[in-house]
Amino acid sequence: MKNKYIRPDRFLNRSIVYLLVFISYPIYATGLWGKLETNAQIDNHYGKDDVFMEQFGEFQYQDAELDSGLSYALRTGISGIEAQFYQAYTRKKWQDYKLTAGRFEQADLTGFYTLDGIAAKYEKSDLNINLYAGQRKRIELFDTISEQNYLIGIDSNFPLYWLDKSTAKLGMQHYAGGQQRINFGLTGFANQDIKLIADADYNLDNKKLGNFLLNASSKVSWQDRSGLVGITYETYQHLTPQVTFRERFYRLYARGRQSGLKTYFHYEYSPNQQVMLEGRKLWRDFGDSGYFASAGLNYKQILETRVDILLLDDEKAINWFVTTEKPLSSRMIAEFSGVLQWQDTSLFDNKAVGLANQINYMLSRDLFVNVRAEYIFNTGRNDEYQLGVRLKYTFYGR
Repeated sequence: MKNKYIRPDRFLNRSIVYLLVFISYPIYATGLWGKLETNAQIDNHYGKDDVFMEQFGEFQYQDAELDSGLSYALRTGISGIEAQFYQAYTRKKWQDYKLTAGRFEQADLTGFYTLDGIAAKYEKSDLNINLYAGQRKRIELFDTISEQNYLIGIDSNFPLYWLDKSTAKLGMQHYAGGQQRINFGLTGFANQDIKLIADADYNLDNKKLGNFLLNASSKVSWQDRSGLVGITYETYQHLTPQVTFRERFYRLYARGRQSGLKTYFHYEYSPNQQVMLEGRKLWRDFGDSGYFASAGLNYKQILETRVDILLLDDEKAINWFVTTEKPLSSRMIAEFSGVLQWQDTSLFDNKAVGLANQINYMLSRDLFVNVRAEYIFNTGRNDEYQLGVRLKYTFYGR
């Protein structure tokens, strides 16, 4: 929804008034909780200064028989007023059954999406069966990318009693265009330390595997310190790729199937230091393949640093991030971040230095304010900056 432009200062005044009125109104409904956020921001990420206001709201009511949820966002800026509903659903519960109707969130091997429709779920002990139907949507901030995919599906999760601590899942999806897919997976333990996860879907039309995921991880111990080592292989295929006019001109736009092999290692070097190493190889049906490597260190949960290296054909990028956190008082925490980047692409070479700072202050038990500022110095393009103030209120039913 877009309307004529409204002055940001007027929108700010209205937003603050609405928020303060809501805060001052006592909430007595048991099972009702939620949060309200008002954000005022200025940045030049779109090539010009943009002053805008955003308001986010999330509400949920729960009791023994009924769940209801609503989440939305409002924004006004150079584009006028925009609005988006992320969720708006009601869920009725009967002992082992749940019936959901409206707009709600779903996740499977094709990704995370929103479903406008209905779902019926049976859950008892370790057995879980979910039947759903509706239209898939993908919502990014204020943009809705409708895939025009009406579907009906069923998913189930059940234990494998002959394998210790193992569960399996099996499901099927039928789309309005006639496409049908079978989803299946397994989560189990080879022993107490080794965990295995496998997920896949099979397209009944072309008799091919679509998305595939295999992960194996194991706990390790070295010098009386614990760690985790693992390997993941994943193949991803867009169900219905949405290529916009602009995206056709991006040389590195990922079309078609892509596969990746990742290895990772997390280690507690000392009680106050954790180390992370990760490497990844990527193959794509269309476009160039690439490599990715990363190394990170977390010290006492107050200092985190990480180096990333990305190699894709003749294009390269190296990033070094540093973030630190410092309590200034019992109610105030400051966070400082910095980044160095070297980027070499077919379009331009760029070196960047970025600095960011934010302060979080607790006005009361339920009310927080966040003030942030960041500036990025670039050699190959225009500098970028951002300033913002965010007010957040969280409430719980009494």
